[in-house]
Amino acid sequence: MNLVQEIYFLDLIGTFAFASFWSYLAMKKKFDIFWVFVCAFLTAVGWWTIREMILWNLPFYFTDLNYIYVTLFATVFSTLFFKNFDRVKNYVLILDAIWLVTFAFIWSTKAANAWLWTFGIIFFAVLTAIWWWVLRDLVLNKTPEVMHSDFYATIAILFWFIYSLCITHMQNIIWVNILILIFLMLRLFIIYYRVGLWKPNN
Repeated sequence: MNLVQEIYFLDLIGTFAFASFWSYLAMKKKFDIFWVFVCAFLTAVGWWTIREMILWNLPFYFTDLNYIYVTLFATVFSTLFFKNFDRVKNYVLILDAIWLVTFAFIWSTKAANAWLWTFGIIFFAVLTAIWWWVLRDLVLNKTPEVMHSDFYATIAILFWFIYSLCITHMQNIIWVNILILIFLMLRLFIIYYRVGLWKPNN
């Protein structure tokens, strides 16, 4: 498996994790099955639309239906395991961690290829890392979770910083796997110990 195939495979795994977890949350809100799928789609692949629009590209899922199929499969999975979803949630979060790191690599590569300046890169990272959290929670009538817990955007920005330092090695599958593994361990550490950025105490 070459680097492109590996990243593509990891991205599909992460898409499944996002879609299954957020479709589960939509079902808890008593959404009908159509809107469960819409919520899954918005959070799993919808954010790519914003990225591609910024880069003047056609959203990839118009030509690669595997992402739609994975989203459908994830919705069915969440429906079948709805009553016992809490038992598999931790495994889904691991897949989510894999996706975040994979996303960070894809985003960093896209940003580098587009010759974005530092501000544009950071803005791009924050936008693509958190917008789907905000959209999803607004749909679910919740205060966006990303505003008071975890730090998705920080991970994406930190990944870009390390990526930029090692950019000459980013065509080497060994270097890429090492970088992905380091940030995967960091993300799992954050999830396990519930680490978050500082916020004022009431």
